[in-house]
Amino acid sequence: MRITLQQVIRFGLTMMGVALVTLIVCYIQHTRRIERLEVANHQLAEQLRRLNSEPAGSGMEPELLDDGNEDKLNPPIEVFSWDLEAMKRAGLKDPLKDILSDLKRHRELIPYEGSMGGTMNFYGQSKMWILTKKWALAYFEDGHNGGYLLLEYNITTDGGIHWKILASYLS
Repeated sequence: MRITLQQVIRFGLTMMGVALVTLIVCYIQHTRRIERLEVANHQLAEQLRRLNSEPAGSGMEPELLDDGNEDKLNPPIEVFSWDLEAMKRAGLKDPLKDILSDLKRHRELIPYEGSMGGTMNFYGQSKMWILTKKWALAYFEDGHNGGYLLLEYNITTDGGIHWKILASYLS
């Protein structure tokens, strides 16, 4: 088989075309990546500008800072609207808040003694969670040691709440 000059030129032009298309595709991909990086860079620069304009001494990420709102309710994991309605029919006006408020009044549920003069207690609803229509998780501490309680709760027919400890942990 004899290769002619015309075939060599045709093959060379084909290879140049493939290389050109490959280069164009790579250029487009890299251009888009650069655009995405520039947008991300702009967002980070804006976030840095906001952080630098905050008062001094806040040296932590904004989402890690305690906002000081101890009465903030954490969203429940799985309490459905029909469960909330049943709780209201049982006598709770604001079921989630009422459940956590009741728990705060029952520090006797904490199975640990305070240390160094501290008193074990639930401090703030922002560290208490309604997990389901039957379970709650609560952080407790005495100022020196802290831990968690996993609790089961039942709403009685008169709107009261009965608590049962399922598990506890002291750090």
